[in-house]
Amino acid sequence: MRLGILNTCAIGLAVALTIGTATESHAQQDSTRRTTRSSRRIPVSKDRGTTTSPGEVAQPAPTPPPPAPVINQDSINAVAAAERARQDSIARIDQMRRDSIAMAERRRADSIAVAERARMDSIARADSIARAAELARLNIRKPGGFYIGLAGGANFPMSDLKDAYKTGYNVTVPFGWDSRIGPFGLRFDAAYDLINGQQLGAVDVHDLRVASLNGDLKLKAPLGRTWSNFYVLGGGGAHRMYGGAIDGPTPATSKASTKFADAKTVFGWNAGAGFSVNWGWSGMFVESRYFSVSKDEASTFGKGTAKFVPVILGIMF
Repeated sequence: MRLGILNTCAIGLAVALTIGTATESHAQQDSTRRTTRSSRRIPVSKDRGTTTSPGEVAQPAPTPPPPAPVINQDSINAVAAAERARQDSIARIDQMRRDSIAMAERRRADSIAVAERARMDSIARADSIARAAELARLNIRKPGGFYIGLAGGANFPMSDLKDAYKTGYNVTVPFGWDSRIGPFGLRFDAAYDLINGQQLGAVDVHDLRVASLNGDLKLKAPLGRTWSNFYVLGGGGAHRMYGGAIDGPTPATSKASTKFADAKTVFGWNAGAGFSVNWGWSGMFVESRYFSVSKDEASTFGKGTAKFVPVILGIMF
């Protein structure tokens, strides 16, 4: 029981101390609130015509906002100029890039075009070389152009001439030009004909000689797909008939031989046909022409026009 009393006294003493301490602290706070003064003066104003209570304090005026910062226009212009310069630089760089790409593309296209032109030129040169080689090959095989030859054969007198003369021989040197693409050509020749005389009873007729220069027009007809052809030719010529002495039993039946220098040049005509076989630049031909030579009073053959037909075989190159 004694212990309970002591506990009760202790609890009461603690409560009393606690209450005393709180009271003292509250009193100190009130004292401090009363004695503390603000260092900032608060303006107090009275509105006219307004009754204020004696102890009312005016509220402080609101603090004005800080002044807006002053922006320098030169700075703005400088920033804008810098931005424009940056954009211009970007645009220039982009334009340079596009120009570089376009230039590279043009160079590539130009190089392709140059290579293509070179290829086409090479093809054209190769084609021209091939065509020239083919043309040369064809020209080697195909007859035509200028030519010269040598021929010879028999000469057969005709009409009145064969009454006193018999078969002789002919030597001809032909030369001329034949077209490679057409049927026409020109033919010239220098010919020598010897027509053998014969014994007519008591009269001995000596050989008659004829020197001729002839010019003819030639017309060819190809033989299938070969280089051989048939041809016809005709033209005129100048002739001299000499020799042909006649030995008879009496002077009246005799006649001296005519010299070449004393013979008269007479004209005649000729026409004939032939066949030629060609290989490369060379060829062979066989030909026959009919000659009619005007009368030469100075010649030993004075009966009229001398007619003869040479048949010759020759080569051309």
